[in-house]
Amino acid sequence: MSSTCTHNRIGTPSRLHFTLVDMNGQLGRIDGGLGIALEQPGIAFDFCSHGHANVRGGDARLRKFVMRELIASSELLDVDPALQIVIRETIPPHHGLGSGTQWRLSLLAALNHCFDLNLSQSKLADISTRGGTSGIGTGAFRWGGLLLDGGHSVDRDKDFFAPSRFARDVRQPPLLLRYEFPVHWGVILFTPRDLGGLSGQRELEFMVANTPIPLNEVQAVSHVILMQLLPAILELDLPAFGSSVSALQETGWKRRHWERPDLAPLQAVRRGFNEVGSIVGCGLSSTGSTVFGFFDADEISDDAVKAQLLTALQKHTAISGQVWSTRANNTGMRLQTRDGPIEDTSDTKYP
Repeated sequence: MSSTCTHNRIGTPSRLHFTLVDMNGQLGRIDGGLGIALEQPGIAFDFCSHGHANVRGGDARLRKFVMRELIASSELLDVDPALQIVIRETIPPHHGLGSGTQWRLSLLAALNHCFDLNLSQSKLADISTRGGTSGIGTGAFRWGGLLLDGGHSVDRDKDFFAPSRFARDVRQPPLLLRYEFPVHWGVILFTPRDLGGLSGQRELEFMVANTPIPLNEVQAVSHVILMQLLPAILELDLPAFGSSVSALQETGWKRRHWERPDLAPLQAVRRGFNEVGSIVGCGLSSTGSTVFGFFDADEISDDAVKAQLLTALQKHTAISGQVWSTRANNTGMRLQTRDGPIEDTSDTKYP
């Protein structure tokens, strides 16, 4: 590949989305998101100014997608899409890992850098058309870590249930908290090869058909988050944290996804996760189809926990897919130039 584009490189995390919090709205707010940023999989690409928009690396479908995103991002910033992009890594699309948001924000950041626009990451998130439902993807890009956002006011921001793609004029939800995720807590993932999550019109139709959910389920979700999951992070209690993630699958918004007929094969995957004693908790990220759990990396190696999960999956399911282990990302996007790393230009840090 060309070496003319090695001046600058952007790397982003992916994210796991544990659940939307309030899909009822009786208190005057809707949405609300909870999740973590991941080191892998991630997006990485080299970029530089160029005579015209040019995308290299990856396969033809990925190059076409990145070109569309580059043009769309340039239109949002009112600049020419005259960059050369050399793709090094990407996040599998439509598997609940937030690839679309990370590509949009990273390309906005690249254009912002090359055209010396000096826009903060906060401003880039505002104009990205992302974050209209959950702020976990934009928060993962900016800060990493474990993130909880406060959703949208039905009076001022958003008075309808819809995915971000259909809520583009909605402002970013407020970040309620951001915690460093313990570095010795490993994350293990299974992404089916031929089973994806919901997107586009299918996701909109599912959301319309399943909202509002009963208030008591929202209260149950909030109770687990406030009195189990968040204390477990602060007290470094991995079993309690895993139990809280599993509990979130049984009520509220996440339960409705697990009940989707198209995700029925993942019930066997969940049984496989739950059978492995070294894995605590089991969740579905976003609308699927990635399933995840956690392990103590001080007690078991990545290779060992992967081998145990693969054995359990072979016993319970014939679904093919990828298993890998990773860690949480606690930094967010990284932008490296020939002069060194660029510091976070956000005008607002996390709480």
